[in-house]
Amino acid sequence: MKDIEKISSIAEYLQLDNVVEELKAIDFRSKQENANLILPLVGEFSSGKTTLINALTDCKKLETATKPTTATIYEVHFGCNTCRADVVDENGNIRGVEDIASLKNEELTEAQVVTVFDTSKRVPSNTILVDTPGLSSPDPKHKQTLVNFLPQADGIMLVTDINQQITRSLTDFIETMKLSKRPIYLILTKADTKSGSEIEAAKKYISDNCQIPLKQMAVVSAVKDSLDDLYALFDAIRRDKKEIIRQVDEHRVNNIVKTLTQRVEELMKASSSDKEMDEAVIRCQHELDKINRNIDRLIDSMADDIKDQKRSVSRNFEDTISAKLNNLVTNKSNNFDAEVVSLINNTATLLMSNYKNGIHTILRDKAQSQKGSENEVSLSSLENLDLSSLQMSELSYNLDLNTMGHEYDGLIKTVVIAGAVAAAMASTGGAAAGAAASKTIETVSKIEKATNKYKTIDQANLQMGQQMGNNKGLIDSIVGFATDNMISKPQRIRAIRNYIDDILAPEFNLQLDNISQTVESSIRSDLHSEASTLISQKTEELNQLKAEMAEKKEQFNQKMSKLREIKATLLTI
Repeated sequence: MKDIEKISSIAEYLQLDNVVEELKAIDFRSKQENANLILPLVGEFSSGKTTLINALTDCKKLETATKPTTATIYEVHFGCNTCRADVVDENGNIRGVEDIASLKNEELTEAQVVTVFDTSKRVPSNTILVDTPGLSSPDPKHKQTLVNFLPQADGIMLVTDINQQITRSLTDFIETMKLSKRPIYLILTKADTKSGSEIEAAKKYISDNCQIPLKQMAVVSAVKDSLDDLYALFDAIRRDKKEIIRQVDEHRVNNIVKTLTQRVEELMKASSSDKEMDEAVIRCQHELDKINRNIDRLIDSMADDIKDQKRSVSRNFEDTISAKLNNLVTNKSNNFDAEVVSLINNTATLLMSNYKNGIHTILRDKAQSQKGSENEVSLSSLENLDLSSLQMSELSYNLDLNTMGHEYDGLIKTVVIAGAVAAAMASTGGAAAGAAASKTIETVSKIEKATNKYKTIDQANLQMGQQMGNNKGLIDSIVGFATDNMISKPQRIRAIRNYIDDILAPEFNLQLDNISQTVESSIRSDLHSEASTLISQKTEELNQLKAEMAEKKEQFNQKMSKLREIKATLLTI
């Protein structure tokens, strides 16, 4: 390994903190006796990567999708005490998951990585297998996720279905990986579908056309648990682990040395004279102007896509909320209004998240399509754009579904009890024939008896309701049930339909219109700001050197001498 300490001191002098940290990590790993080996499984979609990992684990619960749904990376650690997972989002927040089966790809669109811990000892504990997005996924974000992860890999486990032809994307990928000095191991899956002679023929064909040694191949069938070839390959990798790590890290250090050399040469060239310095500053301004023009072109080209995204989310909201609210108000609920408000806001929040994810995808796709051209915008904000400030405020709600159609329940209950009282009084024979003087007394007596009878029936009504587990009387429940079906439910359905058409959908669309108008200026502002900061840093560095030339010639000469010394050192490392 090259002199990491000397290279680190050069990186520190050039104030390249990220390079210093990378060198520290490489140096730390080189001194470990049992360093981890990171092996991503790479292959076409549906080549059997996830099925193979499930066959190696004890939990066997990772979702095998029927279509490319996520760009999430799964890191699987073996030999752990329990089976569980940690989901790390884009902001670095960690959410623990006890039931791995609950991890659904379509719900992990904002996850950066999912770390799975498994108790299986089928794979060495210091070997981390990584499930990656499909190599030919139609979603460019999937490919970018894979490309971003590969620098962390120590080797590549290339997984392919033995029944499929070797694709151009696979052969191109193999050639790229050879340049990175990482070993490639080929895993042929679904071997239970082939005879022994067919398997040997497939291995020879791949070895001849992809130039992968046969000793670096394994033929498996996860369905039949036929994994002996793979276990033998793991043993071979374990024996060669130190040499694998040494070669990979040496390649990383060589790339760092090239980067530092290029940086020093740029500074020396720009600092060779006042004229060169002035021209370099002017070039920086021209570079900023060009980046800003490209940013404006990029954002302008997104306008129609943002409108389409807005229309799609609006339609989705109306369709989803109509179905959910109609289902809610046609069933029973202890509090319709609270449930409706919760459902509306939860749906709006979810769709806003989908909207922002869509904007991220549009931006990345546009930037990817311009890559390598004169219009390219190469800024980190394209991948890390923060749209968290774009939020939808709580939507208006002015209904009272709980009482709707029940306004006369109390009156109906009174009529029902009064009828019962009248029937009871009639059955006891009520009227007496007597003298006119006694009729008044008799009438008063009847009223008192009727009142007492009403109270008795009402008390019995309440007691029977409580015995049946209700917080109101039996008659109240019967009346409420009858009016709910005949009056309240139809009224709720009409009220919800009118509310969605007249208030909710227009308000959602209006808020989304305002947010969509903000998106363009927000993205434009963030990208321009990053570009200005980037160029300002370059310009400041150049102006600082120029000031040293003018005011502290000796100090400047010392710095130039130091840069020449560094360049000479880098060329000898």
